Amino acid sequence: MVKNIYMDTQKRKDLNLRLGNLILAIFLATVPTAITYGTLSVHGLNICKNLSSKINDSNKIKETCYEASWDTTKSYIVLIGFFITLPTWMWFYWSVKRKEITTKI
Repeated sequence: MVKNIYMDTQKRKDLNLRLGNLILAIFLATVPTAITYGTLSVHGLNICKNLSSKINDSNKIKETCYEASWDTTKSYIVLIGFFITLPTWMWFYWSVKRKEITTKI
């Protein structure tokens, strides 16, 4: 019976560790995510500017291209955030978990 209480406490501690590290990783991943989002936005706008400079009647095309560029960049924001946050979260989790294991030994 005592072993079950210990296991429940250990599972709860592990869950708290995972959630805490996930919140920390999301917070720390906002800056790289914003930088990546901004870089993709500028890249899309540069493509539109380059395209409009090669076409004579470019106002309508430029406007449509800018809109498509922003829509495309916005559609990737979740993936960008996920692929930046996930490795950060796992690194935090493994670091703290490894520390706990070595201190128990």
